[in-house]
Amino acid sequence: MGTLMKKNPKKVNYFDFFKTVGKSKRLLRSGWIREKIEDPESIAEHSFRVGVLAMVLSDKLGVALDKDKLIKMSLLHDLGELVTGDVVTERKGIIDIRKRDKKEIEEKEGIRKIFEKIGEGNRYADIFEEMIERVTPESKVFWQLDKLEMAIQGYEYEEEQDKNLEEFFTSASLHITEPLLKEIFDHVLKKRPKKRTVF
Repeated sequence: MGTLMKKNPKKVNYFDFFKTVGKSKRLLRSGWIREKIEDPESIAEHSFRVGVLAMVLSDKLGVALDKDKLIKMSLLHDLGELVTGDVVTERKGIIDIRKRDKKEIEEKEGIRKIFEKIGEGNRYADIFEEMIERVTPESKVFWQLDKLEMAIQGYEYEEEQDKNLEEFFTSASLHITEPLLKEIFDHVLKKRPKKRTVF
């Protein structure tokens, strides 16, 4: 009786994968570049703090959430920009739907290609798709965390570089609805100089 031959699985290229993901440390956030922020954050720096917010706050929001999935969304959400670049789709509360939809389709495919290097393309593309559909509790909370992080970063830039970044706070105010996240956001607003208000 012959020995069954095992098929060689596709070789997983972890080094190439982590090298690709590492490029996110050098891709700067375009909104801050537009505002001429000195030394603006990268998408990796933004995603890191969104992930910390998800880790710390997910159990305190009074809604049942899959913390693991929420953290994955936080880490994943801007990786597609390694393919598309950081394209701004919202200005002053107005969303360019066609531009956003095109960007999200391209980013989903980008996520798939990046994670295919380790044989996980569909798995992470599915989480990304859930995130952009904004239907599940995790995806709804994720986008609020994303905007809250942006507001905190905006406050830091205003404080450090004497900027007025009103547009970013207006955008955040339109998205943040969870009571605890709104409480934190309101605290950020109160810390801003009195002449700077959202409305």
